[in-house]
Amino acid sequence: MSLKQLLPDKIESKHKWCTATVTLREGTGKVTIESPSVKTCVNDILYFTRIIHRDQLLYPFKVLDRVNLFDIDVVYDGIGFTAQSIATRLAISKALCSFISSKEVEYLRLAGLLTEDARRKERKQPGKRNARRKYKFRKR
Repeated sequence: MSLKQLLPDKIESKHKWCTATVTLREGTGKVTIESPSVKTCVNDILYFTRIIHRDQLLYPFKVLDRVNLFDIDVVYDGIGFTAQSIATRLAISKALCSFISSKEVEYLRLAGLLTEDARRKERKQPGKRNARRKYKFRKR
């Protein structure tokens, strides 16, 4: 039984309030993105208007020198281009682990691509307006 058969076809990853579900398969580098904010299926990486976000998607492939060797299908649950691109980068990195050797998985780990961002929203504190914002002070 190969490693590809043990892992699921879809990898899900989160960043803050966005969840990205990625299906990765060998192909020609086609990217398909489905998002509730767009209401349609975008068949290109041009869904992201900023180059920084496009680079986030392709960075795991650049680290391994395998650009345009995999087809990517992405489904988002949540909005925010930065959160979507970072969640997609993490999901792609996890999905790539089933196609590569253990030495290349170590390259991804050293590049920081397999580590999830642990920051979460801080809860509202009692006696304050928000988590840290205090009420306005009135002397009289």
